[in-house]
Amino acid sequence: MVVPLVLQPIGILLVAAGLTPLISILGEKIKFEKLKDLFAILAFASAFYALILLYLKIENYGSQSFILDNYLPLKGGIEIYVDSLSLFVAFIFCGLGFLVSIYSVKYMNVDTGLDRYYTLLLILVAGMIGVAFSGDFFNLYVFWEMMCIASYTLVSFRKYRWEPVEAGFKYLVMSTLGSLTALYGISLLYGLTGTVNFKIIKEVLTVNSNSQITIYVIIAAIIAGFGVTASIVPFHTWLPDAHPAAPSSISAMLSGVVIKTGVYVLARSLFTLFNPVNFNYGLALMIFGILTITVANFMALMQKDIKRLLAYSSTVNIGYIISGIGIGSYILFEYYNLKPLIGLSAAAFALTGALFHLFNHAIGKGMLFLCSGCFTHEAATRDISTLEGIGRKMPWTGGSFSIGLLTLAGVPPFSGFWSKLFIILAAFSFPENNIMNIIGIIIVLNSIFAAVYYLWLLQRIMVKTPKVKAEEASFFMVGPIIVLAVICVLIGLMPNLIIILAEKAAKAMLGGW
Repeated sequence: MVVPLVLQPIGILLVAAGLTPLISILGEKIKFEKLKDLFAILAFASAFYALILLYLKIENYGSQSFILDNYLPLKGGIEIYVDSLSLFVAFIFCGLGFLVSIYSVKYMNVDTGLDRYYTLLLILVAGMIGVAFSGDFFNLYVFWEMMCIASYTLVSFRKYRWEPVEAGFKYLVMSTLGSLTALYGISLLYGLTGTVNFKIIKEVLTVNSNSQITIYVIIAAIIAGFGVTASIVPFHTWLPDAHPAAPSSISAMLSGVVIKTGVYVLARSLFTLFNPVNFNYGLALMIFGILTITVANFMALMQKDIKRLLAYSSTVNIGYIISGIGIGSYILFEYYNLKPLIGLSAAAFALTGALFHLFNHAIGKGMLFLCSGCFTHEAATRDISTLEGIGRKMPWTGGSFSIGLLTLAGVPPFSGFWSKLFIILAAFSFPENNIMNIIGIIIVLNSIFAAVYYLWLLQRIMVKTPKVKAEEASFFMVGPIIVLAVICVLIGLMPNLIIILAEKAAKAMLGGW
């Protein structure tokens, strides 16, 4: 039986996850303990290659879908649906997973149970890609729980210490409450439309949009439910505990891609099902966005633990992305009927900026957590004051760490400058709109505020006199970091490489208007 191309990336990762324990046993038998590491790396590379083939097919033939089962009592069936938006995030998920698997070869060297580690890492990425490829809520929820269960377990992987167990349990409780809230919204939606298939829900709501109160309750449940994993304030409190407790390789995955999965679900479900021209959830998203940026910025400034500071910084950047999505949807609600072409263009610009920043933060913050893992691996501490000057002892890691900080600070010519600029320009695209002007000003002020502590951290790590003895980390750890640093610089100098893809994803998000 030939497996459809849309299923191959997920299938490769899940099959590899199932085989990893057997590969580990085989490696022990033939005295090659790194066989499981190599197998995981090859699995991610194979899945990434399958995504490239899928990209080429979508470029030539448009979006692809596959009905898994149309005989269930679910109108529309269980559908796998892939377009430019889902493929955009899937490349990020799989690409970072591939680099983290290489990094883990040396970073996780002293840990035991690595067959479980790689199995869970493969399941984690398979779940995220499955969420991105879901064309219905049934499929999405199954893959969502797959992703969540793997991430809880990976956070508490070093279970012989209390901190990871406590952080993993807190993450489990909060994420479960979020999932139940989202499930409540999905159940209301099913009761209203009789289906969980995105396309049919959209058709039903287009014909019958009389139940405005119920629909807004559903929207609120979806934002709150998936907003927990997305780390939107006030649902963010699990993240600062999970990041320091988890292995740095998993912190990179959590911050780089797992929380982005929550953002993706919000964007996909809201824009696909609830036309922003008719439903004013854009204002709520903008408020959540600036609240997230502001609160997390102040919390980041008070941290002494490098991973905890970076965790709050992740929440800050989620705020930028949510603000960009909110600006886009608010523009459509306020201006599409008055100025269709201008409104649509401005909304697409805002969404392009949000998706571009999603990419930049995934790459930049993933790199920063991998760098912090190198620092803590050598110095055996997460305390910023003790880590002073360590970048001078580890020039490749320190240089990459500097690039990551400058990227997230929005300093030109690094890639983060462009995505922040897109979001800010979109906020000021209608000067007569005071609400958008206020949102834009708050984003600018917060960007300056964040840049201050990024530069402060850079100065502590790279300029101060070293306090600890350290040497450059292994090539397996430094190699993936350098790749990410090069991407940050390359995209900063040639932003169109990603802007083109982000524009296609934004158009898919808008339904090809």
